[in-house]
Amino acid sequence: MAETKDSTVMILLKLTLIAAVAAVILTATYGITQEQLAKLAEAAGGPDKQLLEMGVVPGATKFKSAGGELCYEAYDGGDLIGYGAMAEVQGMQDLLTLAVGVDTDFVVTGVVVVSQKETPGIGDKIQKDEGFVAQFAGVGLDGLKLSDDGGAIDGISGATISSRYVTDGAAEIIGKMQQEVS
Repeated sequence: MAETKDSTVMILLKLTLIAAVAAVILTATYGITQEQLAKLAEAAGGPDKQLLEMGVVPGATKFKSAGGELCYEAYDGGDLIGYGAMAEVQGMQDLLTLAVGVDTDFVVTGVVVVSQKETPGIGDKIQKDEGFVAQFAGVGLDGLKLSDDGGAIDGISGATISSRYVTDGAAEIIGKMQQEVS
């Protein structure tokens, strides 16, 4: 019986040692990873720089916070020419990150699907099919629905639900932008 207690204690000591080593390795990896992520985020710039690079408001030379949480004012020199925002909205599989640009009348100037986790080969066409997002330009908030629902946007065949999430998400973001600037 004494041997059983000794072997049990040894097993517990070994498991504790393994867990401690694993914790040290995970902590070190986490620290290194966080430093790299911070450097990448700094290099990418804030949403204002990202909106400018994505070109959601053509002609914009800079974006400046509109004072809210989401909306950025788009300027061409010193003239306000529109607004831009980047936000996460619900998708079919997971959250979608959309960048949306509008002119001063809140007519869409550009939509970019920044990230998505939709079904590969089907739903991910919302990001890969440039023609899908191109049709948003020139559409007002009242037309931001799929054509099946009486709107101006043609959904992607086989990815209708994902198309609807992008369309609804863009409308949601524009609604929030209107609230922030009014």
